[in-house]
Amino acid sequence: MTTPDRNRAMAAQLVRAHDELRRELRRVRSQLGSGDAVLSRSLTTHCLAFCDNLRHHHTMEDGGFALLDGELAPVLDRLRQEHHVVSAALGRIRDLLGSDTAAADVELAFEQLSEQLERHFAYEEEQLLPALNG
Repeated sequence: MTTPDRNRAMAAQLVRAHDELRRELRRVRSQLGSGDAVLSRSLTTHCLAFCDNLRHHHTMEDGGFALLDGELAPVLDRLRQEHHVVSAALGRIRDLLGSDTAAADVELAFEQLSEQLERHFAYEEEQLLPALNG
């Protein structure tokens, strides 16, 4: 069982994590959109680091939000399903980055991921923050 203080701390952490991931998304997207024909090693490293951070964030959420199961079960089920969809998209980007694919293909895949994530973050915040903040 969680306490109101613990729930508010979880809500604040969720917002901080989403804000940081949104900043990282913007940074990677701006680098991808620079028009370079070939992805640089630093961009590839940065993009892969973002993917790892996002995967870690979702793993922590899946464990932490289990405490909220019950009335929020349908919301949490949807979020967990979206985590799997995002994971598959991250795998596709990793595959693209490890190949000789065109930068435009990576940019398109990352843009699609970005749109998915924005919708996911918005839904998660809309559904979970009121419950966590009481």
